[in-house]
Amino acid sequence: MGAIGKMIAIRKVVLSKHHLRLGRTKHSSNGKEFPPFNSLVICQSPDGAGYFLMHICENGQAADTWHENLEDAMHQAEWEFGVQAEEWFEANEPF
Repeated sequence: MGAIGKMIAIRKVVLSKHHLRLGRTKHSSNGKEFPPFNSLVICQSPDGAGYFLMHICENGQAADTWHENLEDAMHQAEWEFGVQAEEWFEANEPF
């Protein structure tokens, strides 16, 4: 995705053992599943029209989902990994 370098990270969370990958979604690229994710980052779209929930692997690979609003992106993280609202750190940095 070419716009990634122009996005601003607004929320971050480091995934730990209590954030189980519940198998509700499958993230793959070219038929190969991504390695385990170790963090999530929510970025606002460069045009301000939505949010990307970035799934980050230890090796730097990333997968993303798009959401209309911040709450939907946070809800997706809760549904996929059990991330609770109070676990997110505020961020304001380029991504």
